[in-house]
Amino acid sequence: MSESKNSTAKRDALGYRAKIGILVPATNTIVEPEMASMQPPGVTNHVSRMSRVKRPAHDLELYKKFLGKSVDMDAAIDLLAALEPNIITHGHSVDSFVGGMTAAIAMRKHMEAVAGGIPVMLPSLAILKALEVMGKPAKLGILTPWMPPADEACAAFFAEAGYQVLAIKGLKHLTPLDIATATPELLNAAVDEINVPGVDCIVKVGTNSSMARLVADMERRLTKPVLTVNTVTYWAGLRAIGITDKLAGFGRLAETF
Repeated sequence: MSESKNSTAKRDALGYRAKIGILVPATNTIVEPEMASMQPPGVTNHVSRMSRVKRPAHDLELYKKFLGKSVDMDAAIDLLAALEPNIITHGHSVDSFVGGMTAAIAMRKHMEAVAGGIPVMLPSLAILKALEVMGKPAKLGILTPWMPPADEACAAFFAEAGYQVLAIKGLKHLTPLDIATATPELLNAAVDEINVPGVDCIVKVGTNSSMARLVADMERRLTKPVLTVNTVTYWAGLRAIGITDKLAGFGRLAETF
C-alpha cells in the first residue's frame, strides 16, 4: 500500500494516510455514503456542501442556461481547505462536462487556486483517466440522470476526448432529489438498454444515483467494463495522491488498477 504525506506537519490521528475533501451539492445524498464505503484504512473523508442550483425541468432552454453554474462553490471549497485535505474530489459531475475539455481544465485550475494549491479531482477528468488505464475502450454507452441539454453536453465532452458515444440515455429525473430515488432495477434496465451492439464500455454519470455496489454484477453480466462516477472519482483521487489500495466490491477498475 502506498501512502500520501499529509500537508500538515503532525499526522492526523484517524486520517494518518490521507484526508479527502469532498465537495457536493446541497441536495446530494449519495456521494457521501458511497465514498465513505470506499475509504481505505487510515483515510478519512470530509464533506462540504454548496448551495443548490434549481434547473427547471419544465423549460429546457432555461435548464440549459443553468448548466455549469454552481452557487457558493468557492465558499464550500474554502471550508474544505481549512482542514488541509490531501485532495478535493468534486462530487458534482454535470458542471465538469459543460464546455468540454477546456472548460473542465479551467474549472479545476480555478478550484485549486481557491483551495490554496490543494489538488482537485473533477468527475469528467477522472473518467478520462479511468478509460485510459483500462485501455481506452473507444465506443461508449452513457447513462445519465439528466434532461437532454445535460446529456448533449456530456456526449460532446467524450466526443471531443476522442470517444464514440454509441448510445446515451437520460433518466430525466425532474429534480436533484429525484435522482437519488433510482432503484437497482431501474439502473440495471437502463444499462441493458444502452448496451447496444459495439459498445465497449458503459459509463454512468450523475453523482446522486447509487450504482457503486451494482457495478461488479453488471460487469459479470455484460462482460465489459462499467464505470460509475462516484467510484471513479474517488478511485482517481486516491491514485492521484499515491494511495493504491484495491477497493473490493466496486468493479474491475477499483479492484485491479
